[in-house]
Amino acid sequence: MIIRIIGSSRSVQIDEPANFRAFSVRIEGLVAPDVRAELLGRIAVSSDLEHAWISEKTLREWPLLQVETWWQDGLSAMIAAVQKYGWIDHANQSIRAHIEYAP
Repeated sequence: MIIRIIGSSRSVQIDEPANFRAFSVRIEGLVAPDVRAELLGRIAVSSDLEHAWISEKTLREWPLLQVETWWQDGLSAMIAAVQKYGWIDHANQSIRAHIEYAP
């Protein structure tokens, strides 16, 4: 699953939602820092230039996916699998994602 931050359209989309083994955020295009912060703020509880802590609630309530059993089960399995790496923040109910940058 790749969470796409698209600066030109100021949108956030999910690509490959069934691929729970490739969880990341991709910031596409030149995005001003204030726009980047606003767009990441839609999905993340916190972030820096390399990582974002993605809200579990936001993922679970993603439009068009929230009613899908495979989506909810996949998120639960992904969260369980990455806990051992310290990539889950239980206090903030968030999942760590690496941020990639694309032109």
